[in-house]
Amino acid sequence: RYECERCKKLFTRPSSLSTHMYTHTGEKPHQCSFPGCYKRFSVLSNLRRHSKLHQEPMAR
Repeated sequence: RYECERCKKLFTRPSSLSTHMYTHTGEKPHQCSFPGCYKRFSVLSNLRRHSKLHQEPMAR
């Protein structure tokens, strides 16, 4: 198990611990590449979900 030194939360994978650490640092290393969109995300899957919004036609 991998333990967060700041909050003692446990993880089964080191990559999960690395992603979790962004909650403490506030770092958001994943940036949207769509022109004019400057949103950033700490979790890559959240960026991927966000990117789908740029692909869908605008609904009204």
